[in-house]
Amino acid sequence: MRALAGVDRESEPPGVAALRSSASRRRDHPRARVGFACVYLSLQGVLVASASARPDHAFGFRMFSESSVVKLSLLREVDAPTGQGTVVVPAARGEWSAMDADGTRRHFAFRDRVREPWLSTFDATFEASYGAGAELARLQAALDDVASHLDGDAETRRLVLDVIARRNGREPQLVRLTSPSRTP
Repeated sequence: MRALAGVDRESEPPGVAALRSSASRRRDHPRARVGFACVYLSLQGVLVASASARPDHAFGFRMFSESSVVKLSLLREVDAPTGQGTVVVPAARGEWSAMDADGTRRHFAFRDRVREPWLSTFDATFEASYGAGAELARLQAALDDVASHLDGDAETRRLVLDVIARRNGREPQLVRLTSPSRTP
C-alpha cells in the first residue's frame, strides 16, 4: 500500500484504520443497501395498505376527512340499594363522590387521570378530529385506564360511557362503552 501525502499508515491512530476498513466494507456491499431499501419500502406499503383497518387511519391519505361530532356522558354502575344486581347512576361532568373501604366519602374526577380535553369533556358536543372510530378507540382506552386506577372507590363496579356520535351529518348513533368489571 502506498502512503497518502506523506502519511505513514503504520503511524496512524488505530481508529482511523478501523474507519477506513468500515468505509470500504460499505462500498463492497451495495446489495445490502438495495435489500434494506426494498424491506423499508415494503413495510411502508403495508402500513399504507392497512391504514383503513386502524381506527385512526394512520398512514392513510384521505382527501376529505370525516366530519364527526360526539357527545359524552359518564355513568357508574353501582350495587342496587335493594342488594339485587346493579344500577347505573350518572356522573355529571365526569365527577362523582364515593365511599372508600373505611367509609370515608372521596371525590373522583375522570379528568384527574385523563388530561386531554377532548377525552374528558362531558355533556357537551365537540368535534371528533380524527373521526368517530378513532375517538371511540381512544375513549375506550381512557375508560379502561380510569377504571383500573379507581383506588379508594368501594362503590363503583364498572364505568360506562355513553357516546352519541354523528358521522358526516347523519343521524346520531348511541355507542355504549364499558370498562371491565371491578371488585372494589
